[in-house]
Amino acid sequence: MAFWQGLINWLGYGHEGEEPEMEKPVLEAETTPVTPAKGKLVGLPTARNAMRLVIARPQSFEQAAGLAENLKNYRPLIVNVEGIPVEEARRIIDFLSGAAYALGGRVRKVTSGIFLFTTSNVDLSGDLEDQIPGGLNWLEAAGRGR
Repeated sequence: MAFWQGLINWLGYGHEGEEPEMEKPVLEAETTPVTPAKGKLVGLPTARNAMRLVIARPQSFEQAAGLAENLKNYRPLIVNVEGIPVEEARRIIDFLSGAAYALGGRVRKVTSGIFLFTTSNVDLSGDLEDQIPGGLNWLEAAGRGR
């Protein structure tokens, strides 16, 4: 009832002779404790979030699909194809190059027969050779072209 009477008085339709009711003073015990404002939480990098680098020395083309899974999981990959037949090395490098390309990554030749495959989440800088142009000397890459 007091709510409606207060609303009517506030709108100006109430009796002018009436005085508005005063609110009860709030006691200390009834107040809710004020919690401090929480700041913005920022995660710090830890060892759990460290990036993994996979180093592999495949012996056959059948292992290439397993290596490509690492690229799909955004793990950089170093592949050593020295010591395997040239045609087998070419197929492995071609397959992994396609996987890296599909993921927006890059292929870098580190030395003859050792290649670095990265995905889009890795930014390379330094003295590595330029990205592999259209061709590659596979005999030299396999360590047999000299």
